[in-house]
Amino acid sequence: MRKPVKHLFALILVLSVLLFISNQLTAQEYLDDLRSLPIISESYTEGIKKDWLIQKPAETAQVFRNENNELILSNGIISRSFRLSPNAATTSLKVLSKQEEHIRAIKPEAVLSINGFTINVGGLTGQPNLAFLYPDWLDNLESDPLSFQFTGFKIGTPEKRFEWKQERHHAPNAEWPPKGVKLQMNYKFNAIDPEELIAVAQDSKMGRKVLFSDDFSTMSDVWEIRTSPAHERSSFYNEGKPGEIYTSNNTAVYAEYKLPAGTGLVETSIDAGTDLSGFWGPGIALVWEDRIVKFNMRPGNESGIKNTDAWHFTVFDGTKENTRAGGKEKVDFSGTWIFRLRIDGTKVFCEAKPKDGKWKTYESIDFGRAIPDPISVRIGKLGRNASGEDHEYPGELVRLKMNSFAAYGTINQDEIEKLNSNLNDLQNLAVSVNYELYDGVPVLSKWVSIQNNSNKPVKIDHIISEYLGIADHNPYGDYREREDLKVKPNIHFETDYAFAAMAAKVANKQTVHWESDQEYVTQISWVQDIPNTMRIFPDKGYHSQVAAGESFESIRTFIIPFDSYDKERNGLAHRKMYRIVAPWVTENPMMFHITSSKWDDYVNGVNQAAEVGYEMVNFSFGSGFNPEDESPQNYEQMKKYAAYADSKGIKIGTYSLLASRRISEKDDVVNPKTGKTGGFATFGNSPCLESEWGQEYFRKMYRMFSETGFKTFTHDGNYPGDVCASENHPGHEGLGDSQYKQWKKITDFYKWCKSQGIYLRVPDYYYLSGSNQNGVGYRENNWSLPRRHQLIHTRQNIYDGTWESTPSMRWSFIPLAQYHGGGEAATIEPLHDHLDHYEMMLVSNIGMGIQSAVRGPRLYDTPETKLMVKRVVAWYKKYRNILESDIVHLRRADGRDIDYMMHINPKLKEKGFLLVFNPTDNVIRKKITVPLYYTGLTDVAQIREQEHTAKTFKLNRAYEIEMEVEVQPNGYNWFVIE
Repeated sequence: MRKPVKHLFALILVLSVLLFISNQLTAQEYLDDLRSLPIISESYTEGIKKDWLIQKPAETAQVFRNENNELILSNGIISRSFRLSPNAATTSLKVLSKQEEHIRAIKPEAVLSINGFTINVGGLTGQPNLAFLYPDWLDNLESDPLSFQFTGFKIGTPEKRFEWKQERHHAPNAEWPPKGVKLQMNYKFNAIDPEELIAVAQDSKMGRKVLFSDDFSTMSDVWEIRTSPAHERSSFYNEGKPGEIYTSNNTAVYAEYKLPAGTGLVETSIDAGTDLSGFWGPGIALVWEDRIVKFNMRPGNESGIKNTDAWHFTVFDGTKENTRAGGKEKVDFSGTWIFRLRIDGTKVFCEAKPKDGKWKTYESIDFGRAIPDPISVRIGKLGRNASGEDHEYPGELVRLKMNSFAAYGTINQDEIEKLNSNLNDLQNLAVSVNYELYDGVPVLSKWVSIQNNSNKPVKIDHIISEYLGIADHNPYGDYREREDLKVKPNIHFETDYAFAAMAAKVANKQTVHWESDQEYVTQISWVQDIPNTMRIFPDKGYHSQVAAGESFESIRTFIIPFDSYDKERNGLAHRKMYRIVAPWVTENPMMFHITSSKWDDYVNGVNQAAEVGYEMVNFSFGSGFNPEDESPQNYEQMKKYAAYADSKGIKIGTYSLLASRRISEKDDVVNPKTGKTGGFATFGNSPCLESEWGQEYFRKMYRMFSETGFKTFTHDGNYPGDVCASENHPGHEGLGDSQYKQWKKITDFYKWCKSQGIYLRVPDYYYLSGSNQNGVGYRENNWSLPRRHQLIHTRQNIYDGTWESTPSMRWSFIPLAQYHGGGEAATIEPLHDHLDHYEMMLVSNIGMGIQSAVRGPRLYDTPETKLMVKRVVAWYKKYRNILESDIVHLRRADGRDIDYMMHINPKLKEKGFLLVFNPTDNVIRKKITVPLYYTGLTDVAQIREQEHTAKTFKLNRAYEIEMEVEVQPNGYNWFVIE
């Protein structure tokens, strides 16, 4: 027999009291821990006086407290401060040298969507104005009882994200794990009333029974369809697709369903498609005998123009239309939206959210009495006043989709009791928000970890692992739909969930979300579209089951609050971050990509590589080598290849193409819109990494590298983030978890490669997950241009590709043999006939610290060619540490005059290395200004041209020198700065 509900609530009350006492004890424990911390000193609050890019600070990253018992992370360069009571929240993120404060408003430390609930972790409420944060407001802020509550903290040191086996040359000061401090802040969910839990549930069926649902896989006859007479094609069932509306813009097409008694909530999922109407925008309505309540989006207006106004929703309350429902809000109707009407007491709540977003109430309509059961529901394009009438000017034809519909009962006490198990699950989650601050660099990392201490699995759909209300920078009132004109705050964010690009910002587009704070009503923009909030989360979510007793980690965020708007300085900070948090990127082996795997060709290639000083040989695409062949003969051959290379001091590896190919209907990624493979993946077709084929592929790669001795891997066409709607692949459940599971598959492999000392060339942004190198950014067909053109493109690519990347993070290309055409004019072979060009290509690359994919059948063809290659390689190795140091960008190649770049490293004997090229047919002799600030030199510099006697130069007050350079036609010159 079911226990009375009052007994249930009495039990909850007792548990709440016990938990309150427990929390008081926990609070006392963390207060003791807090008081044991040192009080922050002046150098950590006011900032260090020396430039951290030039001289390593004496201050290390530490955790402090201040007189207000706030907790502070600081390394003397940046700081992040936390209020701990009544809940934990970030109150400050500051660049100390400028005393620049970035936090304008307090936000949660994280947001979790677990088991259908979306719940904040930490955070404080009640800030009166979100444009700024007065210190005296802090004591009056409150904790949301429906959030995870802070219970304590733990201090440690940064830990290895994975093993890095250091088998080859890398930057001399590379450390792993990085030096710094780790702060772990712990949270727990307190006991609450189950009805309160429903308030944060994002699943409409929570606490309710499902009365009816339709996913429109077929067109059920329970629906009564209204189409428009304005066009003969007007339909709710278009081209065999139920729920697809095809009609004129300002016309009414909808489906109506008679509701069962006891309906308390109705909802529908909508893709607005090409609809650009206002009152006729898609939505949902409830019908009573004497009243209709309608709630719809307004993606456009009656002229068929996109809505750029501050208001995007319309509510008809039965009497009048409110076209400003919900107030001003910046919304994007390009994705899926879910609309619902919820009956509660005397009110109907009009609520909507983007798919995977959070419900927002746009208007509540008070009937002033108990609301009777609605008669029916309508979904689709309903028209002005929900009348179902067309506009006198129908407009253009549009196409949109009603994806699904569901009707639920009222809150049910039986269902509420079932929520107790969900509540117990939440209370048995141990949530930790982790921060690492590193020594000597303005870089923070952050991630969320969740320990499932319940006795059954929990489903983690989404984690917002960073959420910051950031001060406006250059706010403006109207950007006129020009997203490129919006000035974002001067902070860089990126994550290890990065792919499908060669630039950090593009590779992180699916996780790094600059947004406008819709609660920040005093911002200058009328439509509230200033980018002033940062939220970090994967667009596609996690959608992962976490078994009882298991744990789960979010993606990791890396943050650089810049101290300047100077492009070079910010680039140097970005590059320093990689050297600290991904030091394997400083590995930079000289690699020859051989185009034949025939034994005699291979032996010749290895012998030549050893003779001239190269360090690796990699089987290129088209070489005939197949790493997926598990035949005994192929494995014996691979071991033979590796043994011979080892005997010559060379490491070998291979090329493999992964994602940009078709495998089969069974194994390729499935388009969620069509249910079929092909035509939608980034590269057109792609295997799903969690299909049977994908799992077998990675098993083969693990085995091949484990058993053969291969030590380098060029992984082309790697995973670019394609989703997969298959429900039959063994490694993912369906569309929801397909991206995360595939990303996990490939990054687990890359991390394992790092633990085995395998060097990874990956044409994508997987640096933070173990990749060593990515392309510098070039157009492959440009290697079919005439040789002289290739030289200019090479140096332009390097200049442009090293603002955010160290030289060793990028590779370029040298086509010894023909590549994509171009004939004799584009090709270096025969090598001795184009010796000068061959040398210029080598120096243009390795002189800037950039390893190129030197691709061909051989490295030299005559003794003269061998001598040149050996000489250039020896020159590179002599100056290797400075040549692999960061680049200061001075003059970009344009073919008209000399172009030059300079390496800098204040920690080395060679503080700088200037390399100057002359692309013209004439000798160029001229004076140039060379900035030496980042070399660390302050008064004088000793500069020698090549290996000649050094000359003394006095630096001016801007840390510059003026020097004369001379460069021969189509040649180069170089200068060492000490």
